[in-house]
Amino acid sequence: MRVRLASPRGDRPGAAVAGSGGPRRLARTASAAVAGGLALTLAACGGSSSSSSSSSSSSGSAGNTDSLTEAVAALPTAFAYDAGAFTYEGFEFQINTQAQLVRNPTVTADRPNGSPMQNFFKFDGELAKSYDVSADKLTYTFHLREGVKSVAGHELTADDVLYSYERKWNSTSVAPFISKPAIYDPAKQFKKIDAHTVSITIDRPGDGFTLLSLLANVSGDIFDSTLLKAHATKDDPYAVKWSAKDGNYGFGAYTLAKFTPGQSLILKANPNYWEGAPAIKTITQKVVTNPGTRTNLLQNGDADVAVQLRPSDVVSMAKDSKLKTFNVDSIEYLDTFINTTKAPFTNPLVRQALSYAIPYQKIIDDVFMGRADPMKGFINPHYPNYSTDGLRQGTYDPAKAKALLAQAGVKNVSAKILVENSIPALEQAAVQIQSAAADAGFNFTVDKQTATAVQDQKENKSFDIQLNLNKAISQSPPYEMLLSLTKGSPLNTSNWSDDAYYAAVEKGNQAGDPLSPEAGKFWNEAQRIWQNGQPEIPVAFDQPNVVFRSNIDGYVYRSEGAIDFAHLSKTQ
Repeated sequence: MRVRLASPRGDRPGAAVAGSGGPRRLARTASAAVAGGLALTLAACGGSSSSSSSSSSSSGSAGNTDSLTEAVAALPTAFAYDAGAFTYEGFEFQINTQAQLVRNPTVTADRPNGSPMQNFFKFDGELAKSYDVSADKLTYTFHLREGVKSVAGHELTADDVLYSYERKWNSTSVAPFISKPAIYDPAKQFKKIDAHTVSITIDRPGDGFTLLSLLANVSGDIFDSTLLKAHATKDDPYAVKWSAKDGNYGFGAYTLAKFTPGQSLILKANPNYWEGAPAIKTITQKVVTNPGTRTNLLQNGDADVAVQLRPSDVVSMAKDSKLKTFNVDSIEYLDTFINTTKAPFTNPLVRQALSYAIPYQKIIDDVFMGRADPMKGFINPHYPNYSTDGLRQGTYDPAKAKALLAQAGVKNVSAKILVENSIPALEQAAVQIQSAAADAGFNFTVDKQTATAVQDQKENKSFDIQLNLNKAISQSPPYEMLLSLTKGSPLNTSNWSDDAYYAAVEKGNQAGDPLSPEAGKFWNEAQRIWQNGQPEIPVAFDQPNVVFRSNIDGYVYRSEGAIDFAHLSKTQ
């Protein structure tokens, strides 16, 4: 079966092709190793850095239709995904400087005043112009676009695809953890057919959708192997350390032109980009640590875009005709990880009690200002043929919480709520939980820490409970349910496991197409088992806290939650 993928930008909106692959749920925090060692190395950004100062309050690019100024909370801690660039800033850098074989097309969210967003269940062409699926649905053959060049001017070939996955599996990349079971051994599964053709073989037909989903986001970045090999050393055989500092080793729409640590980052349009040079030629990211100041810069016209804003400010700006806010079927959600290895949270009844001690609606109303949707379970409720029947929507019931604590033989619980101090909504939600949970027998203190300190506590399993903004950057039911809950995985923050849960997920895998009605029954069964175990407590899907000036068009909500600048345009 040949699947013809969409051609360049003019055909992109709404174009959808049949396709069917898997997500990973990622917290926003960076790893301790990255935030520590690699953050320091960025100061020597491969000839792109600068020691000159850059004022966050300087005027924006209001008069230039080919440049854009973005007010950001921070800059990437590394320029390589496989070196740990897992923050919002890291994702934004990756999706603008890298490219994948396929991507998700654009649709409009089916909700009042819906905004453009990715269709997570279909696939368009990016570096591949088409792909074939074998009759047994086990082999996917990708036909690369010819004449595509990297930032460095090297032509894309099948060797780049194979090398990219060789590097991912033989370096510090998290790709091996987040790609199973669809991709588990690239040396065995990936094959070069000719200079512009690559095949990937999977073990089960049902893994096809997961495969395509993995190939469509930052975990599927295709690197310039010629450039990386030129910078490889004995101590850095895949040039991971080099690329963490340099950043210009992909086939994306932009190149890193200048980096001033802690202050600003400048991207320039890549003239070699396969879709043609973007309309916005220069992107300037300015660090503005205070979210209120980011809001002011946007309102004053000194910034064209501002991100990671306070929900209350976004609501206020929605009334301003000079600004744009967005309304989508968000997949990012406020999540509560529970450390199931620490007493009394080792007892599932205590974890269930906590689920009744959280003031869900008050958080939606007072923290997210109504810009959030209630949840049942943690996976995307819009998966085709998936049912939330039997799943509980979060409800505040302190009497029920006390009864469950009594059943567990626990009268009161004293614990800390760990939050990252750079995300305003997390602290606000933690304070709401602290207040409401007191009436249910929970005595909480709010522990505000840096991203590095948060990651340290998660890795050491020294936290009690942690609030974060979570999401799946690939959207496939089995993958979303397994990645953060697989027994023994370093990504299993709650350290919870249940054989019945895994068995239900496996039944769904064996059912074939993960979006089929047959598979949907098992995703529901697994979610019910998870709900009884309650290793985490999802609170609400929150809307993107990003605002544009009204003269900027082309925003599309992506699974990474970051902005794709390549398809933006600007008028006077």
